[in-house]
Amino acid sequence: MNTQGRRSLLGAGMLLSLALMAGRLAGFGREMLLASSLGLSAQADVAIVLLTIPDLLVNLLLSGGIGIALIPAMRAADGRHAAALFWQSTLVVGGVFTLIGLGFAMSPELWFRVLAPGLDNIGKMLEGGVSYAMAVAIPLTALAGVTTAALNARDRFFVAGSGTLIFNLCVIGGLMLAFLFEGEYLIWLCAGILAGTVLRWLSQWAAMMHVGLLGKRLGNLNCGWLLDVAMIKSFAAGLAAASLLILVPVVLRAAASWLGAGEMAAFNYAIKLVELPLAILITTLATVAFPRLSEAHSKKDSVGFDRFLQHGLRRSIVLSCAVILCGWPFVDSAVALLFGMGRIDQAGLAHIATLTQVALLSVPWAGISGLAAAALNARLQPVRVLRRTLSVMLILPLLCLPGLWLHDARLLMWALPGFHLILAFNLAWAAGGVCLRPGLLSSRTILAGLLAMILVAVLASIFDVLVIAPIGDWSPGAIEFWRVGLAGLSFFVVAGVGLYALRCSEQSQEK
Repeated sequence: MNTQGRRSLLGAGMLLSLALMAGRLAGFGREMLLASSLGLSAQADVAIVLLTIPDLLVNLLLSGGIGIALIPAMRAADGRHAAALFWQSTLVVGGVFTLIGLGFAMSPELWFRVLAPGLDNIGKMLEGGVSYAMAVAIPLTALAGVTTAALNARDRFFVAGSGTLIFNLCVIGGLMLAFLFEGEYLIWLCAGILAGTVLRWLSQWAAMMHVGLLGKRLGNLNCGWLLDVAMIKSFAAGLAAASLLILVPVVLRAAASWLGAGEMAAFNYAIKLVELPLAILITTLATVAFPRLSEAHSKKDSVGFDRFLQHGLRRSIVLSCAVILCGWPFVDSAVALLFGMGRIDQAGLAHIATLTQVALLSVPWAGISGLAAAALNARLQPVRVLRRTLSVMLILPLLCLPGLWLHDARLLMWALPGFHLILAFNLAWAAGGVCLRPGLLSSRTILAGLLAMILVAVLASIFDVLVIAPIGDWSPGAIEFWRVGLAGLSFFVVAGVGLYALRCSEQSQEK
């Protein structure tokens, strides 16, 4: 990879990371407001399901079928054909999800039986137009997935990635209005969801008009029907594979609903906390790597393909190790800082912290499986990704059984890292190449860097015990800020040491 390519890759990754970071931080703001308003209650569980529906649709469309089928086709097409492809996709996706929205309006209880089978008395909580607001939000969310794919196809990562920020800010506004006017929280929440979907779609539409992605005249876009069978098959396979992955936390939250009131919300808060570093640092690598791997495959550059995949895997492993080393000891303070100012008591905070520590172990395996899936999709093998993911998904209920049988929430959460561990090995075996190469991290420089990372993390923990802990004796409230700050500082140092070791190793190999 030349210097210009690395700079372009770095710039795209930074823009996407900034947009995702802002959106995720706003997402934490909404979770904090939700926790402070509803705590760990049945109403909080219903609110989680209402927020799950638009989040689920966006993630399915962006990381699934559209990302695999629509983006490569639009990049390869000229302006006229790309605009025609966008309008045709908008028509199909909008029509399908309008029907789905009507189905939700007619029978919202059916959705809750699937997403939260342990909840009771749902009908009373969905009064006041809640179901109708969600019915409108569903097709608008799907249409935003199409506009986001079109913007990403033209390297407009920041504008597309900012959609999550807009949506979460509107949800926060709805929750704040509910708090100020002491109204029905679920009604105001759905109003915020609807406003967020509308503004997100309109903002992306305006961006597309600004860069001329819509075509000058619809009459000039008569290019025939461009959504051929091959594209639809790729879309279906990618959508199905992404659906299975995104359904994993949904399945866990649904299983948690059987453990008692509030458990579903506790699982949601823990998983959301882990998804922040996963989305910003790890998933971004696969998102940016996919078009580069596709280009190398189309040019039949197997050496460049393996080299780029190796670089991505190494960085994913280093960043994942940094997240675990610096996150595990300080999770309790992060949970207390984010969720400790509401209705959740100390026992509830400790419970969320324990669940988060277990869920944190899924980060490295999710990074490996994401890059392995990107490699297979770049080789035009989305069906293979689907089959491998489906085979592991069938094991997930078995992983959940011990926790449900023993009524142990922590044991149930272990199903999450267990699932990603099995999936990582399964997809890596299918991808082959550098994914299975024993010498992936065998360089002396890299091994020395990993040891240095562990040393820095241990020193940070010692500093926490000897210096930060005594602060709690005279200022109990400030210790959480100090510990979270120490965790952030140690992460930057640990990650910097690891990435520097990777850079030195790769430069020595290129000489």
